[in-house]
Amino acid sequence: MAPKTYYYHEYILVPSSEPYPKQTFYKVSIGQQKVNDHFHDVLKIEMVYNDKLGSGGNINPAFLALLKTSKKC
Repeated sequence: MAPKTYYYHEYILVPSSEPYPKQTFYKVSIGQQKVNDHFHDVLKIEMVYNDKLGSGGNINPAFLALLKTSKKC
């Protein structure tokens, strides 16, 4: 198992709409993600399908928090 690189502080689940199936949500969270051996405050949006995070085996993008222009990590 790969080492954990993201630790959320808070999150909300937002119900998705068509064409996604019922019980699909957007998990919007703020937390810290390790980038280049340092942890940064980020905003992250992930999909939750049937109570499981779904990213197709990919790492979900994160956006640096507290910046006027958010940059993708």
